[in-house]
Amino acid sequence: MKRLCRAAALIAAVGMLSGCSGASVENLLTAPKLTQEQSEIYQALINSSGSSIKLKYPRGGEFRSAFVLQNIDGEPENEALVFYESQSVQSGESALRLKVLDQNEGQWEAVYDLACVGSEIDSISFASLGDGKTTEIIVCYSMLNQTEKTVSVLNYGSGIISELYSGSYACMEVIDLNDDGEQELVTVIPDKANQTASAVMFTKSENGFQKLGETPLSGVSAEYVSVTKGQLDEATTALFLDYSRGGGQYGTDVIYCIGGRLRSPVNLWIGSDGIPSNVINRFTNDYMTEIRSMDIDRDGFVEIPSMTPLPGYETLQRSEQLCAVEWYMVEDNCYKREYYGYYSSKYNFVLIFPSRWQGVVSAVVNYQDNEIIFISYNSESGLTVDENTELMRIRTIDKDDTEALVNSKDYRMIGESEDSIICLKETAGYLTGNLALTESEFQNCFIVL
Repeated sequence: MKRLCRAAALIAAVGMLSGCSGASVENLLTAPKLTQEQSEIYQALINSSGSSIKLKYPRGGEFRSAFVLQNIDGEPENEALVFYESQSVQSGESALRLKVLDQNEGQWEAVYDLACVGSEIDSISFASLGDGKTTEIIVCYSMLNQTEKTVSVLNYGSGIISELYSGSYACMEVIDLNDDGEQELVTVIPDKANQTASAVMFTKSENGFQKLGETPLSGVSAEYVSVTKGQLDEATTALFLDYSRGGGQYGTDVIYCIGGRLRSPVNLWIGSDGIPSNVINRFTNDYMTEIRSMDIDRDGFVEIPSMTPLPGYETLQRSEQLCAVEWYMVEDNCYKREYYGYYSSKYNFVLIFPSRWQGVVSAVVNYQDNEIIFISYNSESGLTVDENTELMRIRTIDKDDTEALVNSKDYRMIGESEDSIICLKETAGYLTGNLALTESEFQNCFIVL
């Protein structure tokens, strides 16, 4: 087992996740006040397009303003890119437009108008793909039904926008995935008719926009909820794509390159009943929260979570199952299990099970005291908690909960987060039995989230 974060440190770094609102600014109570420069750009837009327009705002990404200033032609000064909706387009034309404005002797003037392919702007970003000699504009659109998404890669030069690529996508990232020193565009393309999906890697070269590789993925997902750039190992960069299948079902696709070839590990195994199922599969219920790919042991490499019922929960309905989390790595284009243990985002800790615990230790949730009770398990005792089965209790206490702190005097502190402390109580049977962990083992198995 790789060395885990030692409990002696007690305090783990807290990762901050920021959500992105889908509401556009025009739906807010007040419109943002324009700066002097934006006012000048807006007036130039009106002069070229008329007053029957409505500004449109990207709903996600780094650039959220309708006015995006960026150097897209390599000249000293920035250009302005403005999204708007025109009320005076001809029948059959797209009402969503992108206007490029440039400065001429200090004055803003419109130089190009592009009809967009969607009804809403999901994001706009910029990248130097391929040889990096030019800056590409990457615009992600969605239609009114929000299920159809299109990515468009644009290039601007000599006052003209050229579209290098346009296609449907479910997920998109710019990354040097094949380790050639150049940025590639990687997209996940769904084929809803055949209920499949594939990852495709593109680059820009002297021959235009070209496909470098393609690999099938495990299936069509309802929604990608997280994309993590990380390392499979010291030599291999990867994209970890966590997705929702709907109905509380989640999975992960991993994309990487070996020898310049785009790859994704096989995500199927055949059970004893002959029925295939996904290796990477997880769900949510009252016990289990959504879990995403992460560097769980903080060794610099990302692990992929899956779930399996803890002993004693296998025959229960899914809504009643308490699960162990299995953490996988990728080796020889297959998923290989690295860790098995208990994960609790609610109580802010992970306990990796040593091999001698697996299959014979289970857990019971005590919501009243915010603790997890770990017990020895066999078919006769089942999930009974008593002096013969109980091994340890890990309790999380709010720092402001004075009563809970007083009631936990027989627990010892083993970890701390910003708002809570984590305490441990061991039973006499645990301390003397064959399932007991040494202090060193426990320190290597316990992680504060």
